[in-house]
Amino acid sequence: MADAQHPRAGKAESYGGWQGILDDGERILWQGQPDRRVRFEPGDLSKAFPGLFFVCFSLFWMYQAAQASIAFSLFGLFFLFIGIRQLLKPAIMPAYIRSRSWYTLTDRRAIVATDIPVRGRRLVSYPIDSTTPIELVAGDPPSIRFGGSDDAAFTFIPEAEKVLALIRGIQRGELPEQEDWNP
Repeated sequence: MADAQHPRAGKAESYGGWQGILDDGERILWQGQPDRRVRFEPGDLSKAFPGLFFVCFSLFWMYQAAQASIAFSLFGLFFLFIGIRQLLKPAIMPAYIRSRSWYTLTDRRAIVATDIPVRGRRLVSYPIDSTTPIELVAGDPPSIRFGGSDDAAFTFIPEAEKVLALIRGIQRGELPEQEDWNP
């Protein structure tokens, strides 16, 4: 029930845009967005290698074809653009998706929302209970995985320790007092 000090506490309707998403009595404990920086992860090099091949081959093609005809060498631009896309996609695309992602932790679940052009809006929720596996993944900033899946995560969040403490509290049934939570 809402009180004068925290008028939104316990009322899903009072969270703008959350009508029909939050259950009755469910309250938001934390909201945030991931770090948006471009990152090069260890597996990105193997994903980018075909793009490097395409770029090198298309540049070679264009150079050799230009000796015969400039118009003929322009055919290689198509492959050059494909190669550049494949080369940059492993680092740029995850950063772009993070820039279009929002995280919410309620007293019952973790919610990951994304809004990506062409793909559209997506809202995925992961229930949090005493049996949900939780993992703090070291990084700058750290990430929190829940449910044992790489997809079920709050990635690269600056407040990871605070959010982890909230999740552990949910698992123990010890929710923060209303004056302690910060939606």
